[in-house]
Amino acid sequence: MSADVVSGSADSSGSPWILDRATLDNSPSLGWLITKCGGDEKAARRKEDEYRKLTCAFIQDTGRNLRLPQLTIATAMVFYHRFFAFKSYEEHDRFNIATTALFLASKVEETPRKLKDVVIEAYKTQHTGAKVPEPESRDLYERREKVLISERILLQTLGFDLSIEHPYRPLLGYVKSITGTRDLAQIAWNFINDSLRTTVCLQYSPRYVAAAALSLAADHLRATKKVEIKLPTLYSSFSVTEQGVLEVTKLMRKIYPEKEGVTNRPAGPAVGSETRAPNGVAKPDHNAGAHGESNATAPTREGAAPASTTSTASTPVAQRDAAGQSAESAPVGTKRCNDTTVELSGGAGHHPKRPKEEVQ
Repeated sequence: MSADVVSGSADSSGSPWILDRATLDNSPSLGWLITKCGGDEKAARRKEDEYRKLTCAFIQDTGRNLRLPQLTIATAMVFYHRFFAFKSYEEHDRFNIATTALFLASKVEETPRKLKDVVIEAYKTQHTGAKVPEPESRDLYERREKVLISERILLQTLGFDLSIEHPYRPLLGYVKSITGTRDLAQIAWNFINDSLRTTVCLQYSPRYVAAAALSLAADHLRATKKVEIKLPTLYSSFSVTEQGVLEVTKLMRKIYPEKEGVTNRPAGPAVGSETRAPNGVAKPDHNAGAHGESNATAPTREGAAPASTTSTASTPVAQRDAAGQSAESAPVGTKRCNDTTVELSGGAGHHPKRPKEEVQ
């Protein structure tokens, strides 16, 4: 483990990558942003949240365009969050680190992509509509070299600890064990995806995130479909405490705008909801955090739940697939080429199959 890593115990999991609030509050990134914001700590925190949110949208879009499975994209986001818990935005370009994290994650999760392809797709995502550098150009060569240099820095910062456990598997195992519905699994899956744009993965272990996502999904279904959803033995099944799950749900609720007259109840990601941004609503800009306030959060229709923030609704360059449906909002139980579909048939030990690819 790198000397940079400071152990925390937000949920007493024992993992050195579960950081306490004090560690995050004293991160070099936040310190630099406080200075940049003239000592305004609240503004700096908003800016840091914005950086993380928009850069994770960048990772999601680039990963989808590379046809990477959600597991690989999620791993890249965790790498990104861990890196900037100990490094500063002043010294490291966030888009370069995000591109590097995605390239590294593709190898770690055995879904490798050529460096050239990763760099080109990242460029397309960051610079929508701009001319892509020629394959043999000096510009592309320098971008590839930056990623290779950053990969060494990223590996050192992570202490070469590349094993990432995600909440997806325990989530699906639990839903199968209680014979839960596909809606419950899909919405909880989307809540996990949305949580990846925050530091929840740095503060709580995957089992806490999975339990909180299920709790929020059940709450969402009760509120929108008026159905009774029970989660028997939720805390014991995940070996978590009720207080810890409540803390995670509180953090995850902050992602979603509250409806007028309703407090502490997230609208939640909608399964099969409309994925195109409404007319008149500005599309998010991945670069907004670098030069002004973000417009990434679009207002939703009254009474309608927003789609998952990691779906095509939240990103300007993600392409809809041939079925005209976003990967994260696909019905559970169907197979998809980019492997982001929730499957319940495999049980607790089920793991999404990864595409076999040869990299020349």
